[in-house]
Amino acid sequence: MMTTFVVDTMLGKICRWLRLLGYDTAYSTKNDDNLLLQIAETEGRVLLTSDAELHRRAEGKGIPSVLLRGEVDEEIAALFNRFSIDARIDPARSRCSKCNGHLTEISEAEKEQIRGRVFEQTYNHYDRFWLCTDCSSVFFQGGHWKNINRYMEHIRSLMEPTQTPVGPTHDHRETRPRSP
Repeated sequence: MMTTFVVDTMLGKICRWLRLLGYDTAYSTKNDDNLLLQIAETEGRVLLTSDAELHRRAEGKGIPSVLLRGEVDEEIAALFNRFSIDARIDPARSRCSKCNGHLTEISEAEKEQIRGRVFEQTYNHYDRFWLCTDCSSVFFQGGHWKNINRYMEHIRSLMEPTQTPVGPTHDHRETRPRSP
C-alpha cells in the first residue's frame, strides 16, 4: 500500500512533487496544527512538517511524522529515500498538483472536451492531455516537462549517497552517512 501524507503549509513545494509522483498528499494553507494532527491520525497519513513543536506533538501522540528543515532539494531527496519513492514522474500515476484529485488521460478522440480550457496554441500543438476529475484542471507535457525531468534527475543524484531508509519518526539527518 502506498504511503499517504499530510503536509504543513510551509512545505507546499514538497507536496507538489509528491502529488506529481502519484502520492495522495493532503495540503491546505488553511490547515492549523490541530487539524494537521487530526488528519494524520484519522486518515493514517504521515505528517510532513518544518515545525519542530508540531513534530514533537505528533510523536507524542504516536503519529508518524517527519521533520523537514534545510535545503528543499536535500529534504526532498532524504524524504524520497526514507519512503523508497522513485523520483520518476509517470503521468499515468500522477495526481493533480493543485487539488490532489485523480487524473484521467484524455484520448485524441476526447480532446475536444478540453478545448477552451487551454490556450488554442497548446490545444493545437499537443495531443496528450490529463484532466483532473475533481477540479477539472488540464495538464500536458509542454516545454516545462524537460525542467521537471531535469529536476527529478537532480533529486535522484542527491539520493544516491543517502540510500539508508529509516522509520518515519526519526530525524532525516540521522540517515546521512557519517565520516569515519
